[in-house]
Amino acid sequence: MWMLYALGVIFFLLLSLYSWFGIKRAYEKGKTLPLRVSVAIWIGDTLHSILVLWASLGGLWLMPINATAALIGGSVLVAVGLVIMLLGMLEFRSFKRMSGLDSSKLITTGIYRYSRNPQYTGWFLALIGISIMGRSLLALLLTVALLMGIHLYNVKLEEPYLERIFGEEYLRYKESTPRYFGMPKRRNK
Repeated sequence: MWMLYALGVIFFLLLSLYSWFGIKRAYEKGKTLPLRVSVAIWIGDTLHSILVLWASLGGLWLMPINATAALIGGSVLVAVGLVIMLLGMLEFRSFKRMSGLDSSKLITTGIYRYSRNPQYTGWFLALIGISIMGRSLLALLLTVALLMGIHLYNVKLEEPYLERIFGEEYLRYKESTPRYFGMPKRRNK
């Protein structure tokens, strides 16, 4: 079992590196993502979620947390996370836009008034909830590692790209809206 799990983690890391450099190349040219990079991202995200579920369901590296409290607390995080993520996905109104294949419009409405990244925020809450429900330290570590990688992606690749593509509109949005979650700031006119 551990060998298969380790192969899954290695494959995920390779997909992540491929995705990172593919995103970097496209964004440096001011282009949307190539389909192959978008597909690699979706596969990597799905694989990561499977690895977190596997570790949680298998109780890999159990944390000393009360099982009932973990189930209740984790369930709440999963539910809240899924709602936030789905609200973000629905606001995009386009699978192509959500997958980085279309950047024709900056989304600033709905839940995007409170977060520039509600899909990531919701996804991380759900993965943390799953990790807590399973009381799996390994699942939690995989989630935290992904969170750090996505944060690095946001800061180093996505935000500079959006600044180049949308210019002043994105800078105003960035100034008034928290990166992950919070109340919108008042805009100075």
